[in-house]
Amino acid sequence: MHLQILAALSKCVSTAGMVVRPLPHRWVFFLPVVAINSYCYFSKVSDDSIRSNVIIETLIASDYILLTDIQRELRQIGQREPIMNAGIWDRLKWTLQLLCSPRGIGWTHEQTSIIPPHAHLSRHDFLRNRLIALAMAIIGNDIAFILTSIDPGFSRDAVTYYEQPFLWRFWATGLFFFRLKSSIQVYLLLITLLLVSTGLSEPDTWPDFFGRLADAYTVRRWWGRVWHQQLRRIVSSHGKFLSRHVFGLLPGTIASSYAQLYVAFFLSGLIHVTSFDPRPICFFLLQAVTITFEDFIISLARKAGAQSSFAVHILGYVWVYCSLTVTFGIWLDSMNSAGIGDYAGTLILNRYHGSWLSNESLPLRGNPEA
Repeated sequence: MHLQILAALSKCVSTAGMVVRPLPHRWVFFLPVVAINSYCYFSKVSDDSIRSNVIIETLIASDYILLTDIQRELRQIGQREPIMNAGIWDRLKWTLQLLCSPRGIGWTHEQTSIIPPHAHLSRHDFLRNRLIALAMAIIGNDIAFILTSIDPGFSRDAVTYYEQPFLWRFWATGLFFFRLKSSIQVYLLLITLLLVSTGLSEPDTWPDFFGRLADAYTVRRWWGRVWHQQLRRIVSSHGKFLSRHVFGLLPGTIASSYAQLYVAFFLSGLIHVTSFDPRPICFFLLQAVTITFEDFIISLARKAGAQSSFAVHILGYVWVYCSLTVTFGIWLDSMNSAGIGDYAGTLILNRYHGSWLSNESLPLRGNPEA
């Protein structure tokens, strides 16, 4: 419990660093944030959820306190004057709204080309729509977690991913990403419903969290458009800073673009590390390598006169799924070693876990006779 309290204290300090008017020594606020978060990360009583959270919070603080002069550079749509000219309570409200919109929805830095269309619905229709989406996400989450909980391949005792039959790997990849998407949807939709139903937020500031599967015909589009973009801002801002100020690359160049790509995926891997196992970093860096290769092939195809078509998109869907299947094992083996799969994770059906999910007729993990 004390780690959660310390993490909350760190968040308060970083928020204060964003609320104060621009100062030459505003970076001082970042020091206690790093100190507290480092303690929480390396503490013997910490766990993976705390570690992931403090990494994210440290990156947010780094972006909004060190890398970006937020009160001068960032504005809400329709905001005419820099928020630095406002009073402290207005600055606090502005900062909280910024923190509640990691995708920049309703802000001038929103990347409209990659964000799903805004929901132009009445509050009543929006809440009804999202309640249905929440129900579907909960059902999907439960089904996915039940399927993984009875599959020995998602357990500490599982053989390595690459020792499993290919068809199982093909199935496991889709099941895992469906499970992950469903659980993320449940969490984010609950937040959405709370904020919109209480009038603290407007419906049109909450477009869908995931893009259309139809857009996933390249690996770049899968990660950049279809998958959730909640972490995009904090990984891309650090990529831009390192590319320009550390690597000395000019903005807009190919070298700068790929440097930012690799930094972004490295940080994504760091966020997903479990039990200090670096394999998630390898998985995410492999995504950057795959995108680099993909860009090269697409460039050659365009030079050869190939054009986008339905058949090309079908080929792209197969390519994306197969590339994820080939690389996913590194991440799954890491999660299995950490015991991530041992968590049932069901929200409704878990109440029946003892009565039917553990029935002897089901091939439960850890049962050598199953």
